[in-house]
Amino acid sequence: MTNLVPLTIHADLSLRAANGEVVTVTATDTIIDVTLPRLWSHQWALGPLADRRQRQSLLARLQRGLQVANLTLRFKVRQRVVAQLRPHSKPTRLSRLLGLAAVEVYIMPSLRALFERASSARSD
Repeated sequence: MTNLVPLTIHADLSLRAANGEVVTVTATDTIIDVTLPRLWSHQWALGPLADRRQRQSLLARLQRGLQVANLTLRFKVRQRVVAQLRPHSKPTRLSRLLGLAAVEVYIMPSLRALFERASSARSD
């Protein structure tokens, strides 16, 4: 087998979700950041992510792709990394509970993202 050359990427992309919210995807070198407007959306409960088995299968395929290219996929909310999927990620207790395969879900940044959203919504 030939030696694989690490993939280096650069990207800056904004996507508008069906509900009008903007999801931003940026990439530098081997890190892909997906910045979400909020931690939870009812749309995540639809489609292939709704079924636990399909969700885990999709995430396992995604992780294999990340392994081949040696890339890391990070999910951010309010500039905090709340979860990531790396080539050799191990699931956290929370990711196992949520059926998120090897996605590393970070409890404290996730709680901060939730509470900051709640407090800013109250002050609006």
